[in-house]
Amino acid sequence: MRALWLLLVFIALARAPASAQSQASDEMFTNAAVAKGITIGRSGCAVLERQETAVWVEVEGKGACLRYYAAGLTRGGPNPVAAGWFHGDILGTKPTSIGHQEGLGVTAMIGQSNRLAERHAVPFVFFGRPGSYGSAGLAWTTRHRPIEAALMNAALDAVKARYRIAHWALGGHSAGGQLVAEFLARRDDVRCAVLSSGPVAYRAYLQARRLTHLLASPERWYDPYDSVGKIPADPERRVFVIGDPRETNVPFETQALYAKALKAHGHAAWLVPLERAPAPRFHNLVDFGEAATGACAHGRTTGDILEMLAAMPAQSDRISN
Repeated sequence: MRALWLLLVFIALARAPASAQSQASDEMFTNAAVAKGITIGRSGCAVLERQETAVWVEVEGKGACLRYYAAGLTRGGPNPVAAGWFHGDILGTKPTSIGHQEGLGVTAMIGQSNRLAERHAVPFVFFGRPGSYGSAGLAWTTRHRPIEAALMNAALDAVKARYRIAHWALGGHSAGGQLVAEFLARRDDVRCAVLSSGPVAYRAYLQARRLTHLLASPERWYDPYDSVGKIPADPERRVFVIGDPRETNVPFETQALYAKALKAHGHAAWLVPLERAPAPRFHNLVDFGEAATGACAHGRTTGDILEMLAAMPAQSDRISN
C-alpha cells in the first residue's frame, strides 16, 4: 500500500498541470484586528474564496470565513497528498498580548507556503486559526476550545474538496499541534502527523502548569490524550511528537505521555527530543515541525526524517509560527 501511494504521488508531481496557488494581495495582518475580533460576511468571504485564500464553513449552525495560503496544488485536482500546517497561538496570557503575525500579510504567507512546497516537492497549505492570520473570529475566546477544533476540521474538509486532496500530512506547532493531534481521532485521511511542542496531553499540561482555573472548567478545552482510543487504525500513518526536553512552557514529559499512549494503542509514533529551541522557554521548534511535515508528505523514510531533523541548525528567528 505504501509503495502504491508513493507511486501515485510521484506520477502526480511529474504530470501536474499549472499549480493552483492562493493569489497575492496587499492585505496585512494587524494585532489591533486580532484584539477586536475579525468579522467577514458571506459576500466578503466569496471574494476571498475566488482569490483562493478562504473557505466558508458552517459549524453548529453558524458560518465562518477561514483563511488558508496554499502553493503547489493542482487546480481541480487530483492531489494525492498535501501538507497542511496549523500555527501556534499568537496570544499570550491576556487578550492584548499578541505577537507573531504583525508585519506579515497574505503575500508573505503565500511566499512561505511556496518555499516549503518547492523545498519538499509537495503542495503546502498554511491554515489560519479563528481570529488569526486573517481568519474570522476572536482568538481569545476560541483557542483550545472544542469549537475551534470543529471549525478547523471543517476547513480541512472544505480545502480537501476544493482541490480533490486524497490524503493529508498535517503538522502543527504548540496549540496547532494540539489541533493536529485531535484530528487524528476525527479523520481517516491523515497519512502523517507532526506535533511540534504541542500540549497534546492537555489536562496533564494544565496540571503541570498549575492552571487550576482551567482545570475547573473542562468544558472550555479539549484533550487529544482522551481521544487516543478513538484514532482509527492505519498501518501507513506515521506520527512524530517533537519537543525540547528543556521546555518550560509545555513540559516535555506531557508530550512523552501522549507518544506513549499512541504506541500503547498500536499506532506508529516516534518521540523526537531536540534540544534546539531558543531560550528562555525552549518552546519554538516551528522550523523542525514544518520540515518533518513536508518530508513525511513527500514519502521520505522515517530514518531519513529523523536524520534530517538531527542535522538541522537551531531554530531560526522568525515571525510566523
